[in-house]
Amino acid sequence: MYIGLLEDEPHLAQHVCEILENAGHTTSVFNNGTDMVKAIGRDTIDLFVLDWRVPRMSGLEVLKHIRNVRGLKEPVLFLTSRTDEQDIIEALNAGADDYCTKPIRPQEFLARVTALLRRTYPDRNDQDTTRRVLNYVFNKLDNSVYFDSQHISLSEKEFKLALFLFENHERAVSRERLMQEVWNGEGDALSRSLDVHVSWLRKKLDLAATSPHLRLKPIYGFGYRLMAVNGTPDA
Repeated sequence: MYIGLLEDEPHLAQHVCEILENAGHTTSVFNNGTDMVKAIGRDTIDLFVLDWRVPRMSGLEVLKHIRNVRGLKEPVLFLTSRTDEQDIIEALNAGADDYCTKPIRPQEFLARVTALLRRTYPDRNDQDTTRRVLNYVFNKLDNSVYFDSQHISLSEKEFKLALFLFENHERAVSRERLMQEVWNGEGDALSRSLDVHVSWLRKKLDLAATSPHLRLKPIYGFGYRLMAVNGTPDA
């Protein structure tokens, strides 16, 4: 998972990143609130870890931007030295999902992160060889997808792209995040390749703009969103 960390103390930021990356996550560090807000506008972050006292925009202001301006539902965990009960209440009432106090207790912190991710993204499980999402069955062994009595074979990159979009259905997913997940962020030269692969998936998996159940829609200047048409069963 991709986790954004708002922390202006370099040594602590490094320590938190080591905890998360050793657990298999990818991290980005922001040392002020303004830079994190800018990143939210161009990328898709799975979980936010926020310090409260940071330059330019506080963690609480960033939280309010996430919830009230962007309307995002991604989980937010505070990691801060503010231990007053009223601060905790204010953060939770503003939309935070959990609250940890410093000094950090690594095992507890990681357990809270894991619990939030598990609740928020129940469709994500890298251990399964087959995955069922929205009536589509993904087989990782042969990069195939089964739906509506059809068995569709995909290339490796088509399969990675399709599975990631399905695992994140109803979320706006940035081009940058898709390029990172499928092409390991190899550069802007492959940006056109992303659009080509999306076009192929629309045809092969019945995700076009006129499809009756699921539609893979572009988000101008940002990326794509896989959306269920009203009445589509969420199976």
